[in-house]
Amino acid sequence: MRWLSRFLGILSMAVVARLLTPEDFGIIAVTTALIGLMDAFTDLGADTALIRHPNPQPSHYNTVWTFTVITHSVSALLIAVCGYFSSLLYPDPRYQQVLYVMALSMLIAGLTNIGIADFRRHLQYHKDFQLNVAVQVIAIATTIACAFWLRSYWALVFGGLSRSLGRVALSYALHPYRPRLCLTERRQMFGFSFWIMLRAVAIFLTNKADRLVLAAYYKPALLGLYAIAGELASLAVFELLHPIGRVLLPALATKQNDRPWLENNFKKMCNISATLATASGVGLAAVATPALTLLYGQPYAAAADYLVLLALLATLEGFSQPIGQYLLLLNRARAYALLYIFEGIATLSVVYLLATQQFDLQYVLYGRLAVSALAFLRLFYLLRMFKSVGPLTICASWIRPMVAGAALYFGVSHLQRLLPEMPVGLLLPVLIACGALIFSFVLLLMWLLMRRPAGIEQELLQRLGLYHPQSS
Repeated sequence: MRWLSRFLGILSMAVVARLLTPEDFGIIAVTTALIGLMDAFTDLGADTALIRHPNPQPSHYNTVWTFTVITHSVSALLIAVCGYFSSLLYPDPRYQQVLYVMALSMLIAGLTNIGIADFRRHLQYHKDFQLNVAVQVIAIATTIACAFWLRSYWALVFGGLSRSLGRVALSYALHPYRPRLCLTERRQMFGFSFWIMLRAVAIFLTNKADRLVLAAYYKPALLGLYAIAGELASLAVFELLHPIGRVLLPALATKQNDRPWLENNFKKMCNISATLATASGVGLAAVATPALTLLYGQPYAAAADYLVLLALLATLEGFSQPIGQYLLLLNRARAYALLYIFEGIATLSVVYLLATQQFDLQYVLYGRLAVSALAFLRLFYLLRMFKSVGPLTICASWIRPMVAGAALYFGVSHLQRLLPEMPVGLLLPVLIACGALIFSFVLLLMWLLMRRPAGIEQELLQRLGLYHPQSS
């Protein structure tokens, strides 16, 4: 579902990017960052709270839906107010009208049928697939049509509005549940949701809030390149790991009473996530220039330096995914939220200090990367909660993908210097193929040298019938 959806998204962006300019994307980058902040405040972890509940009743669904409607309504009002006063913060008047339309989109999104949480709760991913892919198709069709018609940033705005309308309509068409206004279970549901919301806000401060600050000091065209690089980095890593995260929590919930099994398999989860994050994130960093040129056009190749650093940031985030899911399963949402608070506040502070001194955006990203590297060390503090899994065990599961990732980056970078005249349409597939071979070879070699520990290598070889641990 995620890859089909994003593949369609890449195709649409390849078309839209050639009809619009980096400046258009810069306008949208700032306004969507503000929307992201409001989304964070409205992220009550509705799906997670219902999935974790052993036996949710209609009152639980109705309470979560009512909270969602209220928070989205308040957020829509705040976005409209921000639009009214945007001229005081930013010199460009175009932000105001865009924010008004996005406020309407936020209001509509709050009406989505909470019954679709059952798709994940009961592992009905075919219905989840139908909903999300259909919504994506609606948004893409609207965006492309408006891009050909308007040739401006309004194509992206109307595409977002159609996404909200389509999601609400399809949520009621695909699920028979009809929510009602109710707050009877507010104490039980909101106690968990508060920390989910706080975590979402902290993650936003780390990943998206910098655009709100940078808009006051840098031109929209430069922010457009920055935003394009950020979206591509998120696509490469997040969209690969997100399906695992969506399945991991409800699947682990079936084993939540089997603590020995969870702890014995935790290091395998860490290895698999780290391997996928490294292969996608480091691989994208190694082919940043040809990827941007082929997907979006030559004007966007100037974002290559940004993409390298943003891809590394996304890779670091991918390492922490299993820890977060495990903490949510163990009802440690508070600890999970606090993990991000320091990183979010520190990131925003560093970005503000560097922006006010008019540093280049690349140095701003160096600051973000330094903060994320320090925050990454806090993961080991959380590992104290797992009695049978220590930091050294987790580090051992990360060594193989990290070594393979380093070999991938340096190998592909060197190969790219040897082929300077090759057309980008041929160069990118060659680099991707060679990178995959380098990464796979080094990963397998490290696995053999480390005496075949449990991990993604064992899982893949077993599924291919090439490895039988019982007879080894």
